[in-house]
Amino acid sequence: DKTLKLWNPLRGTLLRTYSGHGYEVLDAAGSFDNSSLCSGGGDKAVVLWDVASGQVVRKFRGHAGLRGWPRETL
Repeated sequence: DKTLKLWNPLRGTLLRTYSGHGYEVLDAAGSFDNSSLCSGGGDKAVVLWDVASGQVVRKFRGHAGLRGWPRETL
């Protein structure tokens, strides 16, 4: 549905919905301090999000895919 959703896994409640992709979100990862999220979508964009505000920090366009995504560096 073109959004990234943050859930509380213990309560099963939706905490926030992040909107900004033009197509479906294919993958996401969180930063080690839980302050940022990064998502990649079918729109060939990688979006860096501020978790607290829900705002887009930066959008990178034109990626070729998420293969080899270095999750441990986020």
